[in-house]
Amino acid sequence: MLRKKGVAVFFILFAVKCFSQQSVDTINENEVTAVLSYLASDKLKGRVNYTKEQLFAAEYLGKKFKEYDLSPFPGFQYYYQPFSITPAKKFIKDKIKWNGRILLSASYINITTELFTTKKTLRDYKIFYSGTHLSDSILLKHWNDSTNILIWEKRDFAKGDAPIIGNVIIPANSPQHDILIVIAPDEPKEIRVSCREDYVHDVLFNVVGVLPGKSKPDEAIIFSAHYDHIDHSPTGEHGIFNGANDDASGTTAVVELAKYFSMKNANERTLIFCLFAGEELGLLGSQAFVQNLSPVSIKANINIEMIGMTNRVGKSAFFLTGTSYSNLYDILRKNLRGSSVDIRTDNFDTKNLFQRSDNYSFFQKRIVAHSIMCSDDNDPCYYEPCDDADRIDFKNMTEIIRAIAKSCQTLINVEDSPALR
Repeated sequence: MLRKKGVAVFFILFAVKCFSQQSVDTINENEVTAVLSYLASDKLKGRVNYTKEQLFAAEYLGKKFKEYDLSPFPGFQYYYQPFSITPAKKFIKDKIKWNGRILLSASYINITTELFTTKKTLRDYKIFYSGTHLSDSILLKHWNDSTNILIWEKRDFAKGDAPIIGNVIIPANSPQHDILIVIAPDEPKEIRVSCREDYVHDVLFNVVGVLPGKSKPDEAIIFSAHYDHIDHSPTGEHGIFNGANDDASGTTAVVELAKYFSMKNANERTLIFCLFAGEELGLLGSQAFVQNLSPVSIKANINIEMIGMTNRVGKSAFFLTGTSYSNLYDILRKNLRGSSVDIRTDNFDTKNLFQRSDNYSFFQKRIVAHSIMCSDDNDPCYYEPCDDADRIDFKNMTEIIRAIAKSCQTLINVEDSPALR
């Protein structure tokens, strides 16, 4: 959670293959534990903004969305939305060294699901020669090859020429392995592919997956959380801050809900699952994402924050921030009748929780948007190194995620449409 202090897109999407398993009760404690434990591991060093460890976290989340057969968001490459505080800047991720010289960025395309490009040499690719005119058929034919491929077009490419990407039709889905397309006059004898050293300091990535609706694909419910965290406390202490509760717990909830609803395969409205970077820097990720929305298409944003601990409401309960701003609380409460989980209001929001998480970016666009929470910054490990996975109440957290799925059911099947007050 943040410390206290557009373009219209409609969701009429192509059909996607969904899981066919009989059981849809996929939200279980073992998987919740596994996902959160990885996100909050020392390996990811707190998923801090502008670090390669955050890119590793994003790649992990993108793989989860692919595993669940979600679609990419229209206009995004794979499941990732790049953004920056300097949006006019051109970001170049890869550095290609070809026979001893650095290639112009416009002379190649590296199609990969890696956000932080791992180093590769010529022996990591199977080479295809396309002659003097790049053919889309070569790309399509080898799109799902079982190994990395290099497509080489023999041609001089001068500074100022139109970028190669303008001449290539790239499928919407991701390839199974890397595809590198290069225009160069000389046959590749030696190549080295790597990530620019300063790339991680330039750009952040939201991770977004879509489950198209059956009868109302042009109306959407958004589930969101932020996956970034911090590397220092308010008092200036530096180190590894794993952010298990803030907000690996919310991120895990969105991942589990994506799997649940994909397997259930019964959503009438489109479901969008958003995992934001840059929240700790001032809601940057959600602010970048909402620019791609037509507010009238979005019926609600359900943001999930800090549900791994229970200091605010105790076990088997969660609260909704900003309950006075819409009637969403009434809808969720109705759907939870007979449930073992209680929902509470947050009418006296002395900590300004409603304005401090990513729901607020949606609310500023006049979209019904609230955060579901179980704890707040009175938790003793909030913004401290002790916010680790070993103190998370996984049993209770699993119960809360199941309750969130149940509480949103009438939103998803078009029985209810929340409204601002």
